[in-house]
Amino acid sequence: MNPITIPLKQHQIQVDLYGDFSDLSKTVLLMAHGLGGEKQCGLDEFALFYQALGLNVCVFDHRGFGQSTGSVKCLVDKTSQLEDWETVIQYLNQNLKIPTSQMILWGYSFSGGHVLTLAAQQNFKAIISNFPHVDGLASLTLYPKKYLLGATLCAMQDLALARIGKVKTMPVVAKDRFAILAGEDCYEGYHSIIPDDVQWDNAVPARIVAMIGLYRPTATAHHIQSPTFVLGATQDSLIPIKATRKLEKKLKYGQYLEINCGHFDLFHHPFQDQILQAHKAFLATLP
Repeated sequence: MNPITIPLKQHQIQVDLYGDFSDLSKTVLLMAHGLGGEKQCGLDEFALFYQALGLNVCVFDHRGFGQSTGSVKCLVDKTSQLEDWETVIQYLNQNLKIPTSQMILWGYSFSGGHVLTLAAQQNFKAIISNFPHVDGLASLTLYPKKYLLGATLCAMQDLALARIGKVKTMPVVAKDRFAILAGEDCYEGYHSIIPDDVQWDNAVPARIVAMIGLYRPTATAHHIQSPTFVLGATQDSLIPIKATRKLEKKLKYGQYLEINCGHFDLFHHPFQDQILQAHKAFLATLP
């Protein structure tokens, strides 16, 4: 693994490269974590698997997470995170001479929505979207109603404080479920993917609660021209499986797999083994 830093205006994006990037004939798989996640929380095992298949792999942290810097720590914002993806794609293209036709975008949860959004704007070799955020309005229907007003008030406070450079945070996950991710399995599920030696910051600016309903990758999915693999979890406490199925029907060149598991089982056996083999089979279909 070779760590590098990509400058972005006042920020820096921390990237790990797996493989031989001097070999311009190799396909590059580009991946980042979901909402509140860092690359050291479970992505290494995936990266090593794809590298063993003969791919080069590029793993990065969104600004404000991990070792990537940002003006607002741990800000979850689809616009800035999409800009991070575009910056890394541009770096691979301009500095390492890798065309987008040799790039596969890999996302999970919130970043699963990012790769679908990017694919609706330009073509890539392929897209792998795992338990993706597909429709913010649909996801809000799963949020505990007893906490929705309180979470919205926190979000409004955060948006007001942002004008003077301050932040109101909420936990990513919490035992009592008053958090950004409020599914019944989220507290234990999220902590299950954090290594013992990683100091994870369980707090993000609350404004995402007010904004997430407006992020609907499903609305542009019909524009995707790249081969796309979508993975759905029937027991997902954050992403309604009906919304994922609806998105899948819009894909012109899509492959879809449903697994009877929860949102965090992507990182746990035996589900991870099944998922990796499904990814391998999809990759084998690509030219």
